[in-house]
Amino acid sequence: ETEGTHMQRRDWITGALLVIGLFIGIYLSYVKLAHTEPICIGGSSDCSLVQNSAYAYLLGIPVAYLGLLAYIALALLWVAKRIDWQGWGLLATQLFWGVGLFAALFSIYLTYIELFVLGAICQWCVASALVIITIFVLTTIRLRTDLLYFEE
Repeated sequence: ETEGTHMQRRDWITGALLVIGLFIGIYLSYVKLAHTEPICIGGSSDCSLVQNSAYAYLLGIPVAYLGLLAYIALALLWVAKRIDWQGWGLLATQLFWGVGLFAALFSIYLTYIELFVLGAICQWCVASALVIITIFVLTTIRLRTDLLYFEE
């Protein structure tokens, strides 16, 4: 298999992960908007504790909404780089990487808060963190490959 085949596979895996991330973001935003309890495996109440904590807001905005916005931005950038919209493929990849970096670091911070401050784990939040970190790793590989290609 060629590097191009690997790159295409990573791009489609990233796209699939974005769909999963969008689903999580939509669900958690719905939970926040509807003032309902999230459904968690095993009936755990940890998700509610996390979702209703002071850390569930940033500057008064629910973190669930910010997560959804990040996934929407990443999805739009993913499409832009896939179709090389107006020749912006590399720029879209670089912007995607930057948004992914910020989202991954913020997710790691929030997971730290869950574990060491709240002492509770929201399964949805951890799933989102794993999705965004995986997306970031795949995009780092893609960006490195793109930069090597554009240097030649």
